[in-house]
Amino acid sequence: MAVSARRRIVADAVLFAVACSWGATFPLAKRILVELPPFCYLTLRFALAAVLLLLVARRTLRGLSRRSIADGLVLGLLLAGGYALQTLGLRTASATVAAFLTGLSVVMVPLLGAARGRRPGGREWMGVVLALAGLALLTLRPGAGFRPGLGELLVVGCALCFALHISYQEGAAARAPALPLGTLQLAGVALVTSLFSTGERWPADLTPFTTWAIVFMAVVCSAAAFTLQAWAQRFTSPTHVGLLFAFEPVAAALFAWWWLGERLTGPQWIGAALILAGIVVTEAKGSPPSAS
Repeated sequence: MAVSARRRIVADAVLFAVACSWGATFPLAKRILVELPPFCYLTLRFALAAVLLLLVARRTLRGLSRRSIADGLVLGLLLAGGYALQTLGLRTASATVAAFLTGLSVVMVPLLGAARGRRPGGREWMGVVLALAGLALLTLRPGAGFRPGLGELLVVGCALCFALHISYQEGAAARAPALPLGTLQLAGVALVTSLFSTGERWPADLTPFTTWAIVFMAVVCSAAAFTLQAWAQRFTSPTHVGLLFAFEPVAAALFAWWWLGERLTGPQWIGAALILAGIVVTEAKGSPPSAS
């Protein structure tokens, strides 16, 4: 079926808005962590998002096979690992640095493919080299050289979890519709993080900022963003989607500068640009984008 130019433009605008909303989650999460422990925050965010999607996808869940249900749980576990490491890393890493490091998941996918016998192309290897150079510059510490801190290392671990998620989802997506599969994933994140949150101290109440920030992240950045992404991707190519989503770390840097006053050094900006270039070069081959 031919897609009209107007619908394609609307789809691109929707995907760009999704990327911007995901970028906003980095500085917002950093602010929330001042008031909430990491797993309490993740439980609240993803439990609310899962409930909202469940209301929309409850009928489609009934027709899922056992294999698809197992896929959803595996993907949820990988997402939970990624978000847990990202959130723990955000306690010490800046929101800007965390956003660009999370984007490394895209260039890790070809390396995972190589481990399974799938030979990456020259463009993909170029993306890996650019991203590694950017990683070195982005983690440059004055007086300490290229030495990433614990927060940065945790976020790199997050990127690896997201890369594994992208790789596994390639097969899972062919076996089940996107909406019920996504619902299972968000529910899986909520379940895993709730188990870890039992070891944390839940606050008696929350400030209005934290309350509304969590609602925004659950409703807009998780439930709505996933649903809109599933709709919009029907009207554009995977390569186009990936390139639009490459704006996510840029949006994170802008929001972190505006809300938190974060600044990068000259070498760090060069590193961020190299990572972004690596993402664009790799995604130009059509690698599936990841959610944040």
